[in-house]
Amino acid sequence: MLIDPASQTSTQLAQNDYIMPQKALLSSIKQQLQKGQSESTFVEMRSDYENDIEICLTSVVFVPLAIGKAITETVISPLHAIAPEHYYYSPDLLHITIKNVRTIHHPPLFNESDILKANQVFAEIVPTFLCFNFLLEEVILFPTSISVIGYADRTLQELVQALDYGLRQIGVPDNKTYFSVTTFFGNLTCCRLTQSPSQELRDRLQSLDLSTLGAIPVQQIHLITCNAVCHPNSRTVIGTYRLQ
Repeated sequence: MLIDPASQTSTQLAQNDYIMPQKALLSSIKQQLQKGQSESTFVEMRSDYENDIEICLTSVVFVPLAIGKAITETVISPLHAIAPEHYYYSPDLLHITIKNVRTIHHPPLFNESDILKANQVFAEIVPTFLCFNFLLEEVILFPTSISVIGYADRTLQELVQALDYGLRQIGVPDNKTYFSVTTFFGNLTCCRLTQSPSQELRDRLQSLDLSTLGAIPVQQIHLITCNAVCHPNSRTVIGTYRLQ
């Protein structure tokens, strides 16, 4: 059930109190994926991601270049060495989705009016929230991609729910299906699969050490249109909104 953000009281809980439900959700997701039971929305596998003309309307946090380079060294390069046939993100493409508005499709599932309305919602809501961090701790294999997972405090939950409520109020509801409508985490896609992953790649994922990656600060959020890999040739920034 969606929560009206106006009815929520500000939390005074410890900064990391939200990590336990996030980790519990991720554990549940892994079990679902192993059984092939997930009903969440995933980008379909394709051979050419960079030039794909399907686009989405979404909001993201771009990864600072220094952290992007660390992710490349720690995660992307070891995987690329084993399975170069997949599409790996360069540091300038890495991002974390905060709130989807419309999933990728051609023709787009949104129009100029939807963009203007979404821009107004983000401009009104995002600046009312404090800055927070995504702590990068583990990596997961999804059906068509590989992602680094970032955990945050309850600011993320309250922000996503406030944006979700605002988008519904203006008649532009998020059309994506999620694992949960109350618990969220940072999904930093670093690889898009072009074919079924080998067992060698699966095994290498299990041995990656992310302990040195640290955290991604969330100080501003961008509303954008782009394709599945957020390639610059497909990307248009609609608005940029700073948190407190």
